[in-house]
This record gives sequence, C-alpha cells and structure tokens, in this order.
Amino acid sequence: MNKEKMKSALQELIIRLQDSEKGYKEIHNATSNVVIKNWMSKYADERHGFHRDLEAESKLLGGNPEVKTSILGDIHRLFIDIKINNIDDSVESIVDEIERGSNKLLEDYDKVIETCSEHERLRVLLEAQRWKINDEIKNLVALREEVTEPVA
Repeated sequence: MNKEKMKSALQELIIRLQDSEKGYKEIHNATSNVVIKNWMSKYADERHGFHRDLEAESKLLGGNPEVKTSILGDIHRLFIDIKINNIDDSVESIVDEIERGSNKLLEDYDKVIETCSEHERLRVLLEAQRWKINDEIKNLVALREEVTEPVA
C-alpha cells in the first residue's frame, strides 16, 4: 500500500476509534451502575490510546491526522442515546450495540492489516490493537452476565 493510501486508511481507523471512545464516555456518564461505569471508562481510555498511537504512525508517514467523529458514528451514538434513557434497564441492548460496533471495527482493522504487509511495525501495532478489541468482545459476555445477574 502506498503512503497516501496508508495515511487515508489510518485516518479512517482514527475516526472509528474516536467514535468508540466518545460512545463509551457517553454511556459511562449516563449510568449509575458501577460495573458498567468501570468497563466503559477502561475501554474509552483504551480507544484513546489506540487512536493516539495511530496518529503517531500517520505522522511518521507524513500525514496530518485529524481526530474527529464520523456521521455514522454520530448516528450510532444517537441510537444508543435513545437506549441510554433507561440504561440500567436495557443493559443487554446497549451491550449488543457495543458488540455490533466493535465487530465493525474489527472488519476495518482486517482491511488495513491485509494491505500493510510492507510496514512491519505498523502491521504489528494494528494486530495488537485488533487482538485487544477482539478480547473486548469476548468480555462483553461476562459484562452482560455480571450486570444482568440477579442479586442474591
């Protein structure tokens, strides 16, 4: 992949990661559930770190990365905002939306990883980030069970 295409691909991932970070922060601020707050804070921080790392990589390629959200991300968060009004009653649907967004993010990573074989350091970074996102999806099951489990 040439440098211009790589910078463009990184920019798209940066935007998607910013979308995720903002969504996690909105959910964190909307809930009183400590388990959800902690989980959202952890993954918002992780997404922030991811896009900062990709911004640095883009700059090394001569890019000038822009940190912003996307229209689709804004729409997705609007959909989640509707559910947030009753977040403590609709945890499962919120988690389902997070899972859907995270799976889309994995697809985006796969596309970039496939095409950056000549950039070894970048490919390794992207694969490590992708692995963490995949691990997050696995943890969604545990979160769903923890917050929906009846109190004894």
